[in-house]
Amino acid sequence: MAPVVRRGAAAVAAASSAARVAQAKIERGGDSGRSDCLVEVADVDQALPGNLDSSWPVKAKVALQQAFRRFGPVVDVRVPTRDGQSSIRFASPKGAEAAMVAAAQGFLPLGEAEVRLRQPMSSEAIWRSFPAARRFVGDGDSKKKKLRPNERFAPPRMPAPEFIDEEDLRARQAAEAARQKQAQAPPPTTAPPAQHVPPEPARPAPSQVGAEASPEDRQAAAGEVEVAKEMSELLNQPFSKQKKALKKLRLQWHPDKNPDRPEVATRVFQFVQAHDVWLAHHGLG
Repeated sequence: MAPVVRRGAAAVAAASSAARVAQAKIERGGDSGRSDCLVEVADVDQALPGNLDSSWPVKAKVALQQAFRRFGPVVDVRVPTRDGQSSIRFASPKGAEAAMVAAAQGFLPLGEAEVRLRQPMSSEAIWRSFPAARRFVGDGDSKKKKLRPNERFAPPRMPAPEFIDEEDLRARQAAEAARQKQAQAPPPTTAPPAQHVPPEPARPAPSQVGAEASPEDRQAAAGEVEVAKEMSELLNQPFSKQKKALKKLRLQWHPDKNPDRPEVATRVFQFVQAHDVWLAHHGLG
């Protein structure tokens, strides 16, 4: 009876088998043309500092293997030189694509800094070249001063006592009190400038007729008296109705509206026009 393999163990075994198959294909040149599985890494020497000896490539290879295996099965890691570019080959293009997606703007944190990535044969043009190098500020660049053990638990230093001149202190207090008193004092009241109101112009008076006056003169004088009365009542009306009443009065005595007595209407209409200055003083025109 065949042994029962658990699901988790089966997945690990399948991944390991796929990695071995891919490694075998690479070694015999079968999949060496599939460059979309390849991701090149720059600035590894800055992210993984160390002594310039033969052990650094081994440490760098292990660090890259651990950093990139979360994106997919890694079949090959090459660290040619200390200052050269490294390369990561995944078992499938999905791993390379996942690494490029995780690298924000082409940068991926590694060690004490960050490295730059590119996928030379990617379908995305932005992934085919390295981004411009930039300075990575990590925890090691902190400008905080490291305290010694005896300084960590020492009580804070008290500031030195400040000696104050009593006369200077009293002068400052007096100046502050005067400033507050001046701020609380009410502002001086100034009477507003008197507005110049022009005097009321003289109001035209109706014509006076004698015993020898003609009938036309009597009719014109009666019309002027009637107009003067309506002018007085005009100011007692609401402002919205004053202009309407004035227009009606002018039309009433217009010569064109009185063809049967044009001479009388002309004289009364001239009397209405003589009130223009007086009407303008009261806001009518």
